[in-house]
Amino acid sequence: MTNAAWLILSFAIGQGSIFLAQTWLIHRGALDLLAAFATHFSFAILALMIVDFGAPVVVARRISLAGDGEVLDVARRCYWQASAVRLGVALVLSVAAFIYAWIGGDGFSRAYIPAAVPALLISAFNAAGVFDGLGLSGISGLTGMLAYIASAIALVVTGAQSADAGVILGVALSVGYGIAVVAQLVVLWRLGCPMRLVSVSVADCGAIAREGLSVLLAILPGQLSFRFQIVVCAAVLGQAGVGLFVYGRQIAAAASQVLEFVRRAHFPGMVRALQQIGTLRAGFAAQQLATLLAIALTLGLMLVGGGCFLLLTDAFAQSGLVVALFSVGVMTGALSQTLGQAAQGLGRFRVVALAAVLAMLIGFAASAGLGALLGLAGLAMAEVVTHVVGALVIWASVFRRVDALKTLRVSA
Repeated sequence: MTNAAWLILSFAIGQGSIFLAQTWLIHRGALDLLAAFATHFSFAILALMIVDFGAPVVVARRISLAGDGEVLDVARRCYWQASAVRLGVALVLSVAAFIYAWIGGDGFSRAYIPAAVPALLISAFNAAGVFDGLGLSGISGLTGMLAYIASAIALVVTGAQSADAGVILGVALSVGYGIAVVAQLVVLWRLGCPMRLVSVSVADCGAIAREGLSVLLAILPGQLSFRFQIVVCAAVLGQAGVGLFVYGRQIAAAASQVLEFVRRAHFPGMVRALQQIGTLRAGFAAQQLATLLAIALTLGLMLVGGGCFLLLTDAFAQSGLVVALFSVGVMTGALSQTLGQAAQGLGRFRVVALAAVLAMLIGFAASAGLGALLGLAGLAMAEVVTHVVGALVIWASVFRRVDALKTLRVSA
């Protein structure tokens, strides 16, 4: 519970600072800067997620299953194996980012991307998975918020004088991640778990990469779906509409992220519980708090978003509509993610990845079709469809037979 509280607090401070800075831009009418930053920051976070390559889940699971006398050794080896893999991914993405910036990017892209690329290389050495495996996930949350705070401060500064906005915002992201990674390593050293350099083999890195890829493929489709919604929104509502969509959508996304932090804090316990009883009921029992919070947050967002739409005017009213429409997705997404996490706890990474990819493809089609027909309401409906498809595939592939056998034993 303490870890979940720290994760939620750090996210509230970090993401909240971004939200307040964007609110200030809306108040000033700087919708062009808001749209440019929101789009680039969103894709930068996506790139950082790809660099992470599913390592936090893989490393945390391995440390959770290690014996008492092996924890430090397993943590150290897993950290450097994961770092080697992530550094390779970061280098590839960095080259791709530079090529895009100079060939297909606009003025803001050519300024922001080169300044933000160091964040990709630095984040390859983050220790979030080690903290999660040691039951100290709150610490990774506290350090992770630094990049958001730095970006928020830079956004306020550039909002007053936006001539060098791209460079300032990109540098802020890189500096924030640099401070975060250094802070993580210092904390581990002070805790008696220093990440001293150890040799790693190609075979061990390959094993980490294979498991991490499966985890990434389970996480990435949902993130790509959101970015695809931005593209559809730009086509339907224009650039100003993108800024308002992202501004309102991030509130619903923040609720989902809070639930993810709660699930993440309870993941080691879920893994151990599923080793004893590998049923869906056991998975949801371990994540009972996350499920109850999902219900509360969904209802709260419906009321607050609907109230803002009815009582406020102009941009803030439209943002309230976005929050109300996407609140249902918080609940359906929470149920789908708990199913996926339970399957990952059982080591069924490929099934979760397959379900996520299938759900993404159907979500793309639904977003394009429903978004063109119904606008924001269509995008919200498409998101729910994506969650339902992913949940059904995971349940049918992993838990249907286990739960059926359990029911038969109880009946007998």
